[in-house]
Amino acid sequence: MQMQHDFLADLASRLVADPNIKAAWLAGSFGCNRADRYSDIDLHLLLSDVEAFRRHARTWLERLRPLVLYKLLFDGQMINALTDAGLRIDIWLHSAPPVLDSNKVKVLLDRDAALRLETHEATAPDSAQVAASLLAQIEEFWRCIALLPAVIGRRELLVSFTGLNVELGLVTDILMAGYGRLRDRGVKVLNAYLGDDRRAELEAALNLQGLNSESLVMAHIALAGVIRTHGPILATHHGFAYPQALEDAVLRYVEQELREMAWTQTPIFGVAMR
Repeated sequence: MQMQHDFLADLASRLVADPNIKAAWLAGSFGCNRADRYSDIDLHLLLSDVEAFRRHARTWLERLRPLVLYKLLFDGQMINALTDAGLRIDIWLHSAPPVLDSNKVKVLLDRDAALRLETHEATAPDSAQVAASLLAQIEEFWRCIALLPAVIGRRELLVSFTGLNVELGLVTDILMAGYGRLRDRGVKVLNAYLGDDRRAELEAALNLQGLNSESLVMAHIALAGVIRTHGPILATHHGFAYPQALEDAVLRYVEQELREMAWTQTPIFGVAMR
């Protein structure tokens, strides 16, 4: 993490020297002390004059490191930048002090005690909401699987590949929420929330042997197999009715359409059909 630490060391004096900056803190992995060499910098600034800082923000940042990318996002409330060494930097601009969770931030500067820090204890998610969300996600997953014949029949291989990403997002969310491994880090960290067994299960499901109809069908089918296995278990655990009729109808339809395409793989879904 030398690149990040060097940047933060140089940043410290710049923060103190700028009277427009009332407070500064790190969020994300550096705020939670979970950073590694691949972590980006999530910097928040409390400013006396946001517009004045925004006008000169690129110059301010380039005095710290040369940039190859600089963008304003969310109506100018966030700066997204990339240095020539590959360091990713997000800077959020605040005009009023937000209430901060002291467990999730690292304060770099706080003039006149401007920041409001609180300790938030983790609370268990509402069980009814978790059950409703899991059911909705499982139903959406099977709706996506029902689209498989359309994209394969039309040989829309890129659309099918894109669909895999949508389905994978649903499956990972279902597994994490269903097994109580709630994700509290950014999108670039997932393994820790799946566990080794389920991670390996999904990696095996997406082991494509080239981008072709056969490999894509088998990948979609393998993800369907994951939900066939875990969906009923999670439904029982969380107390909702698994949509078995939906699963059965989708699999019957997909099986029929694949046979119309002279699909030769056996068994079609990797496991015997119910």
